[in-house]
Amino acid sequence: MNYTITARLALAGAAFIALQACSSEPTGQVVAVVNGEEITQQELNAEIAELPAPPVGDKEAIRRQILQQIIDRRLMAQVAKEDGLDRDPMYVIRERRLKEELLVQMYGVKTADTVRVPDAASVKKYLADNPGKFSQRTAYLVDQISFDFPSDPKILKALEADKSLADVEETLKSFKVDYAKGANSMDSGNIPTPVLNQILALPAGEPFIIPMQGKVVVSVITGRQPVPTTEQQASPMAAQTMRAESIGKVLRTRLDEAKAKANITYQDGLAPLPKKTAAK
Repeated sequence: MNYTITARLALAGAAFIALQACSSEPTGQVVAVVNGEEITQQELNAEIAELPAPPVGDKEAIRRQILQQIIDRRLMAQVAKEDGLDRDPMYVIRERRLKEELLVQMYGVKTADTVRVPDAASVKKYLADNPGKFSQRTAYLVDQISFDFPSDPKILKALEADKSLADVEETLKSFKVDYAKGANSMDSGNIPTPVLNQILALPAGEPFIIPMQGKVVVSVITGRQPVPTTEQQASPMAAQTMRAESIGKVLRTRLDEAKAKANITYQDGLAPLPKKTAAK
């Protein structure tokens, strides 16, 4: 039988009345009990702490409002379970993914607590070593060709010999690859310094390739607009970037250690490519 949401909530409410006698009372650290499921002070405080902006107004009224939102969500979750959705294979898959993402996020926060803010001398050196991100930051105008990452490595190999976007088009046409053309801009502040140095070392008009989100993007610089930042503006930005890079380095090291110890097997054809092949 199909029920409306209102009917389902009414059913859940009736079940709550029936179970109330055998359920724990909402006292102490328990702020509410929904059909035998407790909601604790810690859950309520966490919900309030994760609001996009600090709540303003009567604190008790806010707590009551947030608590009711938790109760409504808990009731609807119970209704979904009555329909057996917690046994749906897609639910199981998504639940596992969300749990893993939460654990990774919390591990990142824990790791961040161990990484110190860089000192002034380190920040000054970082600014000098990465001018493209700060003092020489530039918005580059680019003409681009993009296409889906090819399964045939011969296509990317053939592009290595191309010296212009026209050459790239001819190569893609010869392999019957669909592509899109357009103009775009590229912020040097978002490009790793070693990569930026390689791009700027190319002869004028020579294309370069950067993979992006499953696509291959071939670009040629057609113009530039300086957007430098002063040292006073750049210092806090540099400190933040340095700390983020340090956190990322720690996490990558921990991941590499975990991979080295792990026992991982793949179905035929799904294993990662050898490093030399992947690099090409």
